[in-house]
Amino acid sequence: MSITRELVDYIAEARFEDIPQEAVTRLKQFILDEIGNAIGGSILRSGKIIIEWGKQMGGAPESTIFADGTKIPVGMASGVNTQLCMNLELMETYKNMCHPGSGMVMTALAFGERNNLSGKQILTAVCTAYDVTGRIIDATFPSPEHKRKVWNQNWQGCGPLVVAVKLLGLSAGESMNAFGMGLGNGPTVNVHNILYVPASMSKCGNQFHNFVAINAALLAKSGYTGFYEILDDPYPYWTTISDRNNWETYTKGLGKEFFITTAMSFKPWPTCRWAQPGIESLLEIMATEGLKPSDIEEVTYHAHDKITNYPYDNINPANPEDAYWSVPWAFANAALGYKIGPPWYIDDRFSDGGMQKFMRKVKIKTLPEAVEAFAKEPEKSITLLEVKTTRGKMHTKRTLYCKGDPQKPMSHEEIVAKLLSQTEGIISKDKAHKLVELVGDLENLPDISGIIKLVH
Repeated sequence: MSITRELVDYIAEARFEDIPQEAVTRLKQFILDEIGNAIGGSILRSGKIIIEWGKQMGGAPESTIFADGTKIPVGMASGVNTQLCMNLELMETYKNMCHPGSGMVMTALAFGERNNLSGKQILTAVCTAYDVTGRIIDATFPSPEHKRKVWNQNWQGCGPLVVAVKLLGLSAGESMNAFGMGLGNGPTVNVHNILYVPASMSKCGNQFHNFVAINAALLAKSGYTGFYEILDDPYPYWTTISDRNNWETYTKGLGKEFFITTAMSFKPWPTCRWAQPGIESLLEIMATEGLKPSDIEEVTYHAHDKITNYPYDNINPANPEDAYWSVPWAFANAALGYKIGPPWYIDDRFSDGGMQKFMRKVKIKTLPEAVEAFAKEPEKSITLLEVKTTRGKMHTKRTLYCKGDPQKPMSHEEIVAKLLSQTEGIISKDKAHKLVELVGDLENLPDISGIIKLVH
């Protein structure tokens, strides 16, 4: 049997009853977190632009734009809402490599609204998508040598594609065609371009990935055909995005190891995942030693080499797009105690003298052991932070994993607090607390209409 057929059969046969309770709990936290990410991301200029773009495109009123309430076609709504999740850099992370998850959640919610689906159907689709997508990522992840030159990605469309295939109930043949169209025509991004000139798009253009993936599934259901057995020889998918492929990885542990519990990380702070271990260490040192920002003379962050140059060392970000990547910006926000979410990127922050002063204290250096780990075990967050005080004392802290990783999970209370912080001033506190309640009971909901009413 072909790899493509094995995966589409797994998608079709996946049942809620086969998902372990630990994974169900994690899934509900994941969905709640991404809802908060999308609502919070709506407040930035880039969020307002993408919302207006979605509304201008028009079409059938099928699924709701978060933080706005307008209904647009399912493929557009999913893409707009996914891009909103990216705006504050608070989305999930897969093994510290990429961010495929927001699109799965937003596609599931968009179809859930459109097709009047149950909470169990939503949970099953997201879980299945994370497992299938994660294995495709692992099987086709490029070598370090190739990645230094061309770091291609189009995995962002895999998750929405799997969700759409599952929730539309496609047959095996329809699913094969959907995969062929979705993966064969999905936008491919060179990640180096994302870092070269920071932009509103942030990471990838999820609105385009989702549109292709979802419409591939809709077309397949209508009888339209595409590339068949796209993952298999003689012209396999991996050749378009990588220099290597591992056939066994596509199905290894499928149905036994659930990546939602073993491979997905939450972000505690609104910045690049690679800066998060340094924030954790900085705050722990400040708390343990009773340090105020004014007590700190210099902060040196030692990490893998990808984070030691522009845009990560930028001490003069001019806008949120610049600031997303800036380690000094993230450290300054955290040290000064600014609230998680939109407050990190409001206009006042860019003229904040305290921010400017603290950013100048931050240095970034390469840690050889982190470089090696990033190439071989990217899920590890090996870093060293040194904090030199104005009194000449040096404090250090190392990390192997970061807060939010499966090995150091955020608590449910912390995830709820993150949502409340992100949504403050956008939706009412009552709505936010009701969201927590309903998503917490998602497996028992006959439909998700109650959740959708609360996201705007």
